[in-house]
Amino acid sequence: MSKSLLLLFLLIATLGVQAQDGYRISGKIDGVADGELLLVSDENGRSEQMATTRITNGAFMFTGKVDAPVAVYITTPDQKVVIPFILENTVVMLNVGDSRALIKGGEQQDIFARFNRLTVDLLQLQNQYQQAYLQAEQARDKKKLQELTKQFEEAVTLVQQKEKELLQQHADSYAAAYVVAAGARSLELEPLKARYNLLGETAKQTVPGRFVASQIEELEQLSVGNEAPDFTVVSQTGDSLSLYPIKSKLKLLVFWDSNNLKCREDNVTFLDIYQKYHLRGLEIVSISREGNRQAWLKAINQDGMFWKQGLDANSTVFNRYHVLSIPYTVLLDEENKIIAKNLQGVDLRKKIAELLKRK
Repeated sequence: MSKSLLLLFLLIATLGVQAQDGYRISGKIDGVADGELLLVSDENGRSEQMATTRITNGAFMFTGKVDAPVAVYITTPDQKVVIPFILENTVVMLNVGDSRALIKGGEQQDIFARFNRLTVDLLQLQNQYQQAYLQAEQARDKKKLQELTKQFEEAVTLVQQKEKELLQQHADSYAAAYVVAAGARSLELEPLKARYNLLGETAKQTVPGRFVASQIEELEQLSVGNEAPDFTVVSQTGDSLSLYPIKSKLKLLVFWDSNNLKCREDNVTFLDIYQKYHLRGLEIVSISREGNRQAWLKAINQDGMFWKQGLDANSTVFNRYHVLSIPYTVLLDEENKIIAKNLQGVDLRKKIAELLKRK
């Protein structure tokens, strides 16, 4: 081999090693004006800008290096475009348009894409069933409605089984941990523990794996018999309102929003409960994550909610108490220990009457 050919071979080999030493993201995004493009990490709801570049005529390129696989997205400063994927130290190619989103990357992205396909298939199926369901409703065809409901439930069960199989197949992957973490805040304790237990030890030690573990720990702390976490919110008068300083035999936390019809209807029930049991030792604390303070105050006045009110504008308390839907209630004793969660209507009345009768 000649000296020049040997040098060329070594140069190519060196470039190949360098390419694998970091990442290079390039491709084309249709419909995005020339300007700035951002690369942002997105793990467990925490976003951090990693890099910026220019996009010109839809073409762009990012280069850099990551210490480990990480969930990211590419976006514009106004976030009109958001393209999520899992980044590794490899070549990543994107081709994104109105009807396509092709992303070719490393091993973890390939696994993540398989999970995404299940989600896309389920969403398409949901749209089909919704259209058929509306037609059956308009025709007042009860038999058809029952059939569609059963068919959709079976389809969802099948997708869930396929996802479980994927989690088992790729139990030690970052992608599997990320998928479990992405849905962690929408699950109760036992379903979340079941999904977490499908992960291997390597996946559990990733950033999303550790996040899931922390969510399980928080949910376990919210179990009946444990002390509820303290919090501080803003009252309707603008003062600070905290849980622990409130002294009463029973405390009822009510999570609600003024624009939720069921919440507004339930306020009638809470008013009746408050009037009947307040002097016997019940205190109610209603907490809203209302974005419109004036609408919140108006609803309080309209519904006669003259018990304690708190505004949780950043949803900090909602998240800490793992509130998945509203209205949601948590009943506490005088030591702030959790007695019951999400009791409604007659069951709530009976429990309060039973507890205050003993005291």
